[in-house]
Amino acid sequence: MDAQQPYAQAIAIEQRTGRILAVGSDDEVRRYADHHTELVDLRGRTMVPGFIDAHIHLLETAYQRQRIDASSCQSEDEVAELVRARVAVTPPGQWIQGGHWDRNNWPGNRFPTRASLDAVAPHNPVALASKDFHLLWVNSRALELAHIDAQTPDLTTGAILRDGAGVPTGVLQENDATQLVFNVIAPPDPQASRRMLEQELARLQRSGITSIHDIEGELSLDIFRQLQREQQLGVRVQMIMPRLMLPRLSTLVLDTTAYDLLRIGGIKIFADGTLGSQTAAMLESFEGSPGNRGILALPEQEMMASVEAAAEHGWMVAIHAIGDRAARVALNSIEYAQQQLGASSDPAVRSRQPRYRLEHVQLIGTEDLERMRRLGVVASIQPFHAVADRDIAERYWGPRHRHAYAYHTMHTMGIPIALGSDAPIETYDPLRILYAATVRRVPNSQRPSWLPDQALSVTEALWGYTLGAAYAGGEERDKGSLSVGKLGDAVVLRDNIIQTAQEHILDNGVQATILGGKITYGEL
Repeated sequence: MDAQQPYAQAIAIEQRTGRILAVGSDDEVRRYADHHTELVDLRGRTMVPGFIDAHIHLLETAYQRQRIDASSCQSEDEVAELVRARVAVTPPGQWIQGGHWDRNNWPGNRFPTRASLDAVAPHNPVALASKDFHLLWVNSRALELAHIDAQTPDLTTGAILRDGAGVPTGVLQENDATQLVFNVIAPPDPQASRRMLEQELARLQRSGITSIHDIEGELSLDIFRQLQREQQLGVRVQMIMPRLMLPRLSTLVLDTTAYDLLRIGGIKIFADGTLGSQTAAMLESFEGSPGNRGILALPEQEMMASVEAAAEHGWMVAIHAIGDRAARVALNSIEYAQQQLGASSDPAVRSRQPRYRLEHVQLIGTEDLERMRRLGVVASIQPFHAVADRDIAERYWGPRHRHAYAYHTMHTMGIPIALGSDAPIETYDPLRILYAATVRRVPNSQRPSWLPDQALSVTEALWGYTLGAAYAGGEERDKGSLSVGKLGDAVVLRDNIIQTAQEHILDNGVQATILGGKITYGEL
């Protein structure tokens, strides 16, 4: 991924600093060796820069492995049966959590109701998040504990679904509504959370991931900080914190000597909901749902104020934008912030322009793509969404779907692209994600590629998972390519991924993962 030197025979990494000393031919690199040097022969295998997942929720991914997984359920009743089984081993009164249900795969695509959960869990509060985490399905006991009933007022940027009599049905849309339930659930045990997160970090290493942009809150940061202090982190972490934590970001104390391992990058802002929940903010109504243009999760003036405040302090701004209206509002805020900083009388403020990112960018107008290019906004995309969402994109966006997930268009326009997973919503296996980006279908599927004209080449996709992701985090001087002076983070693959046919990407297993010149997974 170094444009000046795309291929090389050998590399030297200085383990004291963890940085790359030399890249070149075998003879050139051997000049740096002495009697303390460890020489490794890869025996024809291929080394590439370490994978950087630019959008992941790691602690939530760890939690989901322990909770009810309804991803394979084909109906509301099947989910209820999973809850019934969990109730049998759970004391009365304790919360039952889980999710990954997707009504778009059920007959009739209807929303579930509290009645089916009440029948199997009359004495346990139940909270099940949808696949996209933007809907919460709860039973009557959970509604009671959260004080949600027919008298609860409607929300501005969320929704409590109700029946004809105004009684809550058991489905809550978006954060303002779902948070009413999460507020009454006891926080997870920190020690148990740490154990689960450590297991997830080991899985990242086995996948060849050396850095992540973790979009979570203070509990995740505290655990990462503990692991970093104990030299047990093993993966580089850049935290992107919730918008409401913006006033406190500068007060969060980190070990500055370990900046390369753990740092706070900026804030995450929600502009809208999701496609599957039909809460993405749209310029035109969803197909078959006249008048439903989704939910704008934050009033535009409030978003402008938040983006400007973050930019003034040099914090990166990552804005979740799935619908075309959300993308437009997000870009309005970014453009306003750039103008305000540029007009500042303080030279230090004028020079402080941070990175701006749109997360997901699933549907966006042509004129707004051009604005992204002009404003230098990064497209932080998750290619597995494109292949997993194909049916609901066609169903809910109709003809508009042909302009969705426009990765090739973005690349050819010169918009910087960063790849990630959005786990736990989808897999964080980089090889499966690279396959989705280049072949444009779910692995092992017999269906034709979806919107193949928007596929990335393997080189383009790999760039997005390495140097593009590093750029999105403002770390391109330290990561993303195997270049002299950069951190010695790398992945050893069995075969040359650039020369291997796209259909065989999944067969190219990770042989070893290297962080700062030290092997964190595998053997060489």
